[in-house]
Order: sequence, then C-alpha cells, then structure tokens
Amino acid sequence: MSENNSVARMTHLTRLQGLLTQPLIPSPVINWILPARLRDTDHNDVAFIGERRIQIKEALPSGHLQDVVEKSDFEGALIGAKVINVSTELPWESQAQSGLAPPYYNDNLPPQLLFLATDSDELLFMYCSELGDGRFVSYSRPLPRDVNIADKYGKHIAVDPKSRAVAVSASRNFFGVLWLKYPGELQMQMAQGKLNPLEIFQQENFFQVDGDILFMEFLYPKDINDKRTILLLIVHRLGTTRSMVFEWDDASTISRVNPKITSTCLPHQDQLPSMVIPLAKESSYLLITTNSMAMYTPNCSSRPMRYPPIIPDAGSSEAGLWTRWARPSRNWIYSQRYDGIFLCQEKGWIYYLEFGNDGELETQTSLGQLHCDVDMAFDILDMGHEGGDFILAAGSQGDGGLFVQEARDHPRCVQRFVNWAPVLDAAVIPSNTSALFKDTPYDHDRLFVCSTSASGNGAITELRYGIEAQIGVSAALGELSSIRGMWAVSLGTSDSIYLLASDPLSSLLLHTTPDMRDGITALQNDAELEIQQTLAMDCTPSGVIVRVTEKVVHFFFPTAFHLSSCIQHDPLVFVTAAIVDGPSSTIIMTTRSEKGNFLHLLRIVVTEEGSASLSDHEAPYPLQKEPICIAYQNWGDLGSIFLGTSDGTVLSFEVYNETGGIRQHADTCISVAGTAQDMSKAIESLAVIKTLSDDRIHAFLFCGLRSGMLVPFEIDTNTTNVHGDPVFGFRFLKQRAPRHLGQTSINIKTHNKFAFFTCGDDFWRVSFAPDGNGFDYFLSRVWITDQNAPAYFPTKFSGFDLVDVRDKSSRTITTYMFCFADGQLLVCSLDQEAKAVPRRIDIPGNPSKLTYSDHLRCLIVSYSVAQVREMPLYLYRTACVEFVDPDTQSPLVSSNMNLVTQGLLPWRPHGVTGEKITCILDWMPYKDGNAYHLIAIGTSISLPHQPTTRQGRLMLIQASRDAIDPEKITCIDKHTQWFNDPVYAMTAYGDSLIIVSGKKFFTVSSRNSQTKWVRNITGVLPSPAVAITVQGGLIYVTTSRHSLLVYRIVNGDIVMHGSDPIARDGLSHNFLKANGFQSDLLFVSTRGGAIRMFTCLDQPGDLVPRPTANLPVSLIKLARGCKPPAALTTTKTFYGFGINGSVYRLLCLDAKEWHLLRLLLNICLRDEAICPSLARRHRYLDAISQVENSEHIDGNILARLASRDSKYLDEVLMACNKSQFKDLTPDTVHMFFEAVQDVLGVYNNHTQAVFSWLRGMLHIEI
Repeated sequence: MSENNSVARMTHLTRLQGLLTQPLIPSPVINWILPARLRDTDHNDVAFIGERRIQIKEALPSGHLQDVVEKSDFEGALIGAKVINVSTELPWESQAQSGLAPPYYNDNLPPQLLFLATDSDELLFMYCSELGDGRFVSYSRPLPRDVNIADKYGKHIAVDPKSRAVAVSASRNFFGVLWLKYPGELQMQMAQGKLNPLEIFQQENFFQVDGDILFMEFLYPKDINDKRTILLLIVHRLGTTRSMVFEWDDASTISRVNPKITSTCLPHQDQLPSMVIPLAKESSYLLITTNSMAMYTPNCSSRPMRYPPIIPDAGSSEAGLWTRWARPSRNWIYSQRYDGIFLCQEKGWIYYLEFGNDGELETQTSLGQLHCDVDMAFDILDMGHEGGDFILAAGSQGDGGLFVQEARDHPRCVQRFVNWAPVLDAAVIPSNTSALFKDTPYDHDRLFVCSTSASGNGAITELRYGIEAQIGVSAALGELSSIRGMWAVSLGTSDSIYLLASDPLSSLLLHTTPDMRDGITALQNDAELEIQQTLAMDCTPSGVIVRVTEKVVHFFFPTAFHLSSCIQHDPLVFVTAAIVDGPSSTIIMTTRSEKGNFLHLLRIVVTEEGSASLSDHEAPYPLQKEPICIAYQNWGDLGSIFLGTSDGTVLSFEVYNETGGIRQHADTCISVAGTAQDMSKAIESLAVIKTLSDDRIHAFLFCGLRSGMLVPFEIDTNTTNVHGDPVFGFRFLKQRAPRHLGQTSINIKTHNKFAFFTCGDDFWRVSFAPDGNGFDYFLSRVWITDQNAPAYFPTKFSGFDLVDVRDKSSRTITTYMFCFADGQLLVCSLDQEAKAVPRRIDIPGNPSKLTYSDHLRCLIVSYSVAQVREMPLYLYRTACVEFVDPDTQSPLVSSNMNLVTQGLLPWRPHGVTGEKITCILDWMPYKDGNAYHLIAIGTSISLPHQPTTRQGRLMLIQASRDAIDPEKITCIDKHTQWFNDPVYAMTAYGDSLIIVSGKKFFTVSSRNSQTKWVRNITGVLPSPAVAITVQGGLIYVTTSRHSLLVYRIVNGDIVMHGSDPIARDGLSHNFLKANGFQSDLLFVSTRGGAIRMFTCLDQPGDLVPRPTANLPVSLIKLARGCKPPAALTTTKTFYGFGINGSVYRLLCLDAKEWHLLRLLLNICLRDEAICPSLARRHRYLDAISQVENSEHIDGNILARLASRDSKYLDEVLMACNKSQFKDLTPDTVHMFFEAVQDVLGVYNNHTQAVFSWLRGMLHIEI
C-alpha cells in the first residue's frame, strides 16, 4: 500500500448488481466412513465422506479421531466410495507371501487409495501426499455422458478384493469394468507424487444387462490358487430378481471382452434383498432380506443355504431392516479358519457372524445396540487393540460415533459425530442485540436450527464456527479460586506434562500424562514457594522447570528432586514482570527498587553435576517506566524484548545473544482513535507470532489492553549493515487496526504460529495469512465443548496455557489446552483448523418450527411428542410450544400437565391430538402510541375419521417475563380462531394479521383497529403459501407450486399486483428494504437449489429475477442477519439453511464489486489447480458464460484462491497467453487491475491488496 494512501472505498453508492454466495457450514451428514491409510502405513487414517467433502481423520492410540485434512472442491456430489488396497494381500495370503514384498513396497507410501464416483459423471482415485502443492493427488476418469438420467453411471461401484479391477454401474441396464495397474507400478507413481491407476491397453469393458441393478459386488477368489476375477450383479426386472455372475480369467486378456456369465433366478423369499455381503470363503455371498438370510455360491445358486432371520429386539416380532455390514481386520491364523462379519440394523443392533472354510455359518453373537440411527455409514477400525473392536457408525438422523466393543460387553461410545440434520427450521439472532441478562451485545450473528432424530428426541442446535477444544478431564483445584496465571510444559522424554497454576497468594504444581491414565497429581513444593504468586515458568532443553516469583527463582528437576534449588533475590528488590524462555534457557525480568526500575537478562546454566544457577553477562538495564508485561522472541543470533507499560507504551530492546548486550530502540505509543478519553491504555499482556513466507520471517506483536482492546503491530525486521547489504534485525513497529473485543483485560499468549487470548467470557485465536501480510490477521473463536453435556459452554476464564505432545509411534502432534473456568481446571484437546462447532440443546420431542422473540430475548420452539395409547399400534402426537433461553446449558424438560394444573409449572400452549403447528409469528403491534407483544401460532388439524381433511386454528398468546424471577416466562391464551383449511403462513400489517388459510387470505384485527378490511378478500392464491411478508402496501407471498406472487392492499382489499411468470416450487423468502440507493430486494429460494433476487417489486406485471444462484442444496429457510463483511458496501447479510444441515451466506454486490469478483472468478475457473473438473476448455468456457448470465459469484471457488497467497495470483497473471492460461490475455489482466483500483484505490501491490480484501470478505465469524 502506498504511504500516503489508505484503503479507498467508494464514496458514492451504486445499484446492486451481483450476488455472492458462500458456504459457511457444511452438511454434517456422513454417507461413508472408510478406514483408509491414505498417507502412509504409520498413520491410521479414516475417511469421512459426505455429500461434497472428504475429511481425513487419524485414529490416535488414545482411541480418538483427530482432524488431519479436508477436501471440498468437488464440482459434483459424491455418490459412491470404496477403498482400493495397493500393497496388501488377502487376509489368508499375508503369511504365505510374507517373503514376497512388491518391488516398490515402501512404508512411507500409502497402502490404499480412495475410489469415488460423482454425479458429474466422473470416477476419482486419490491419496494424500506431502509432495507437490496439494495434500491430495487425484486421477479423474470421465464416464459416458450420452445417456439418460436413469442410465447415468455411478449408482454402484465395486473393488476387486485383490485390487485387479474396479466396476461402476448405472441404476439400470449398464455397467463397466476398469482394470487396474499392478501394485508395484502404482507405488512407483506414488513415490513421484503422481497417479494413473488404470491400464493403458484394454483398460475398460462396458456391458449391458436387462433390468434395474440393485447390487454389484466383486466376490472373493475360492483359494490362493484361484486367479479368477468374479463380479456379482443382482438385477431386478418385471417382478423377478436374478443373480448374474461374470467371471474373467486373470491370465487371459481376451476373456475381458467375453467373460463367462452365469444367471440364476432367485427364489421368492430372496426377492429385493436389503444387503448382499461377499464372503471370503468359497467365493460365496450372503443375501439378506427383512425375513430371510441365505448363503449362495456361484456354482450352486439354485440351492442356497438358509438361516433363520435374526430378531435382535426381544419385544418385536419382526427382524427389522439390516442396513450395513463390515468385515473386521483379524490375524492370519483366524483368517485361515473363519470369515467374520459385523451386521448392523437400522436401529443400531449389532450381530457378529462367523463363517467357516466351507462357507457355513458357525456362530452368531449378539453384541448389543449402538443407540444411534445407522442407515448411512458403518465400518470397523483396526486400532491394534486386542481387547476389542472399534466401530464407526453414522446415520441420516441423529448423531453417530466411535464405539469400543469390548469382549463380553456392550458397545461404549468414546467419541460422538454430531449431526444436526435434517433441519426443519432455523432462526437468527442478529448481532448488536442485547444478550439476555448481559450488559454487552452480541458481536456476531447467532444461528440456530432445529432438527429431528430417529429416536424421537430432537434438538435446537447453535451453529458456531471456530476452533474446537473438547474437554477430556475436569478437576477442582482446591483452594485456588482466582487463578491469575497458568503455565504448562511437556517433557517428551518422560511422557509427562507439568502444570503450574497461581493465584495472588499461592502456587500449585501439578503433574499428569497425555493419556491421563494416572489422573492429575499435585506435587509437594517448597513451603515458601507455595505462598507466593508465580510470575513466569518454562522448561529448559535439559528438562529443568524454572519458575520466577516476586522473591525467588526456583529450579525444579522432575527426575531428580534432590537437585531442586532456588535463588533468592535481593530483599530490597521486587520483580514486577518476568518471562522464562525455555528453548534458549533465558530469564528476562524487570525489577523495582529504591534505585529505580531495571531490565535483567539472565542465562540458566546447568553444571555437569546437575545443579542449576544463573549467569548475567551484562549489568541491569535502567528503565524510565515501570513495565507490566514482557514478551521475548529469539531470532538466533539476536533476540527482541518488548515491555508493555500502564500508559500504553511499548518499550523495544534488541539482545545480542552471544554477549548478552542490550540495545534499546525508540518507544512506540499505542494509538486508539475514536475511543473514550477515560479508556485505559494499560498493556496487560504481549505476544509475538511469526510466519515464514518467501524465505522471510514475518513477525507481529500483539498488545492486549486492560480495556479489552487488541492492538497489533507488524515488526519490521528489514535492516542493512554498514556496507548497505540487507540483514535481519529490528527496525520499528508499525501499528495495524485494533479491535475492541470486550470490557475486561485481554490475556494473550503465543503458541507456535498462533496467539491465543481470553477477554471476559470469550476465548480467541489470532492468526496471520500465509504470505505474512500485516493487514491480514484473523480472529477465530475457540469453543470449549463437553461431549457429555452438549449445551455446555464455559464462562469466567481466568488462566490458560497450551502444550504440544508428539506421539512416538505415529509422530502425530496433539495440542492440549489447560484452562481454568467456572471454578474448575479443564483439560482439552485443541483442534488445529477452524470448523463448525455445534452446541446442542436437547428437546423432549421432534421440533418443527423455530423463531426468535426480540421482546422476550428467547427462542420459541414447537415440537411434537409421540405417545402410545392403550390400543395396540395406535400412535398419536401432541404439539407443544416452549420458550428456550439461547444461553441455557440444560436440556429442555417436557411440561407435566399435572404440575401445570397444580400451578407448579407455568402454562404453555399446546395442540390437540393430531394437531401440527405450521407457523409461529412474534408480533409487536402498536396502538395509540403503545406497543403490545403477542405470539401468533398457526396450526393444521386432522379431522376425526377423515384423515384427508384438515382444518386450521389461530392462537394468539401473550407472554412476558416474570417480575420476580425474570428467567421465567409466563403466558396466557388471548384469542383462538378456527378456519376451514390449515393455516400455512401469516404476517403482521400494522395492528392486524394477514392469514393464509388454504389458498385464501384472511385478516384478524381488534375491534378498534385502525385498519379496516373488506369481509371477502378478492385475492386468491394458486397454491398454498410457504412464506408471506408485508412491506408498505405490498404483500409478497411465496407459494409451494407457483413461486413468488405480489399482492397490493387497496381500500381494505387484497388484489393481484405481479408474479414470477414461471411456476416454481417455493421454499422461503426474505425481504431487504430499500436504503436510498437501491430498490427493495426479495430473495426467494425454490426447490432444486435456486436462489433468485427480485428487484423493481413495485412494478406491476411479471417479475424478472436478476441475479440467480444455483446451489447444490435447496434452502428451506432464508433469514436476515446484521453482520456483513466490512469489505463490502452491503449493510445486511442473508443466511440460507439447507435441510441437510448446510448454511450459506448470501451477500449483495454493487456493480464495481461484482465486476472485480467476476474477473477473479473467471481466473479461478481457468485454473486447473483450483477447478480441476473444469480442465477441459469447453467446460470452463461454459462456466464463465454461466457466471455472466446469472450474475452469481461462487464464494466456494474464491475461498480456494484465498487459501493460497498473493504470490500465486501474481504467477497466474504473469502466465497469460501461456498454455495453462491461453485464454487469459494481457487486456484481461489490465482490466483486472483497473477493477482493483475502482474498488480499493491505488496500491503499490494490487494483488496483495486484493487478497487482503478477499480474505476479509470470506472470513467467517458466527
């Protein structure tokens, strides 16, 4: 950026022209969980595969899964997933061929590949590699596209057990077999960071069958000498199901074109099976239906071996639906005799089946129930744990988890996979709204969704984004109640963690291990030390724990207690601030005495006998001001010391490490504009973080003020020596934009390349962009979660520290966070990357509608409770309404009508049997200058003995907080009105309500209402409404079958005004009022994932949407927030919620912003590294043309560019007219730089300015 030019924003406002969509929260639905070692043999990886993303997690020896890497740049949805073994044999071959290792076998290479099918007609093969630019190396194989939808390939995929071939099929009629290269050749490719797994010659064969393909699986060879490749298809046509077996001779290339085919008609009881399981013995397979289980072999398909159905639930007479199966890893001796199969039912019941060498079922064992819905993902994880199996399970409704199945015990959940889908409704608490019983406002929009569960108990989930810290252990610290400081160190050689907690009067030293196997132990310390506050602590490379107090320096030897010692300070000298830098064995402290304030630099010396002492090379350095805090950064030959004072001054010093000499630089005063004069500038804490980019160190200093301000500085280290050559050294500090985060002190600490800090009830992490731009620092919330209490969140932080522990076998680093909150010590495992961190409030039923009441400062939720009457198989539901504090940490308890009748619980609205709540409106009418609060509830009721006929009801409820106990809400029923049809939607118009019942409009108003309505309203809807909004004299209605319609209020009547001329299935809409430079806007979501923005709504006739965004998921709810990115001119943010749990952000763009982002997006679409699926020229040209026509900017693609650095964009712009970017001309590059100047102004480095702007726009804070 130029020295005399700050960020130049547009001074005039232009019309909105474009629409930016950005996925904020991905769908939590897990379709497959596949154990797959995709990095190397030492890392026990697991692939979690959702609709459009893959998460790689690593199974740690502690029995938990840790996030590793994520991939979400798929252009199509993932519809199939399998694992290909590259360097392993069949279980019974591993011992026989142990001496015959593949020619390129390498433990450092992945032994497995991920094999995927997408709905964009592609097969993907991939693994993780440290070579190259990306973590994933992939190979794409296009599939035939000239087929109709029913015949599209990818419905089923299969992998040969010996990794010789893969198969892919359509849902009917067609399938293909693709032959793989030999494992040795694949590993040679992996060693070079490449991948092309398919054979070059005769690599694929496509076949046609007649009928719907239900299942497709490769069968195991009969024995070690069997070289056949056997593929099984279960095909259904005209009420008949057939098994078709295709056999290829591995030694013959000709047989690939003409396989041997065996077709057998299955018996009636085996029609339409729910599962087909290939068995590892006799090339047989198990065919399972709800009422039968039969074992078939290719040679005896007409005479299956039948077994009785398994009925796990003793209280049920039906077997239920068996949905998933998995084969556990077993040793060679076991595999020689048995084939073990885990069988899982949709309700979570698990059985273990053992088949002998002849293929017969020998044992059948019930293992218990997982107590979760299992209809999607199920597999067994090999943890090398001899005492039991680790089960991975997930479903479409409710949570999944990692379960431990010990011998002769029921499964026990050790880690939950939270799933808040399917989402039925959502609510947004906008920022700048006063929180309940708090003095500070929300600084971010809060998103809540309600979801159902297969168990009948749903939840309200707050969707947060940030760094998750999951509590593993919590413990009280005795008499320590006001922690002022906390330090943690790890001694890797002894597998120990030492933690020191200190309050103003005492200190407590604790010991534990990473796995917490021995709990947390308090160590006996020197009595004098225990009654002193600790100022600093760290551990030297030799393993000595050094602590500094106001009066003493203490050396603690964990492995030799007798060597522990302490050095007393001068009785007339008091230590005011201190820091211990363990890696350099340095103590830096400031002291106060009668002679003034001094800075001391001391070295820790450990003698050959093992004792410790201090050495000071230089005399204490005099200070003009008394510091409060210290930060130190060691650069190698040099070091930097920063001192923070009470008047907001940063004192900077340079240290020559070899001699210990200290040189002071110019002082730096903090500048905080636009704040109150009485706001304190005292610096409570300091932290230095650094990043490495372009072979340069970029360093930054953060100052945490007592007033809740975070002030960053960029440390300029570009100096020159006496000869004018550039060298590393300290020059000065350059302040960047501060952030006001609260009203209490900020306690900040450095950890690796990040800084963490607390401010009041909030925990944050601060980081910089990878290219080290001083303007690109980002704040991410740290959310502490408790698996056993999903609604919990801690408050009142008073001390924390972090420590890294490296696992000896897998070399995986785990970060542990120790913090003191809510009167307890919390030990948490800290994630490295930001992600969705849900907080769940359990509901005693399945919720359906959710809204937020700004008047009551609470959520209003409707839910249904299922009850069984005395009559058999008779189930009925009762609809209930409850008020939920968004900050509650307890599950919602169902109202007991007996207690309500006795007056022990407040009355709550509820429906009659079979009544459903269809809409809730929080209404604040005004009359005679006074405001009144009402809650309007619309319902749908089934008439007795007429299940197809439904009526509607409107209930008006008056609710208020109790004057004595404000946490309680009381409500009374004010008005009830019945309608002939269900009430689908309602909205407020002044002191009246406009109701849509069936396809008709109705109005409800008080007797003295100022608005007068005609008795029979003219306007009639063509289909039921799903959303309705009134603005001015216009009524906007989104209908279930006819998209958007606009009606006008004329003389108390409602008449047609305009409409979308194309009938679409509407889902939701939201309105944005004109603000002086634009017309009113209306966002409308329809089925199929389309979002349309309508303008010029006051013009009669047909409405033309512009722009339009086509998303991969339909958004069932659009809601408006108040926290737009500061980088854009728009003043509002819209959120879109998908039924699959995903959340999108919708942002309006003015003409100049749209033009700049369109040019950036076009560059990304041309780039094969960012959009690999658009590598072919006609594909990216079509995508660019679609951007022009729709005026839609895909933020997901821009986020891939923002994850890189500005240097990458420079290289792309310089590569115009070259092979990779032959359509990127110099004129386009010139146009891009002009667009940058129009939006941002003049900069010295335009690409870096664009990256700063883009990152700020896409940064997520919810």
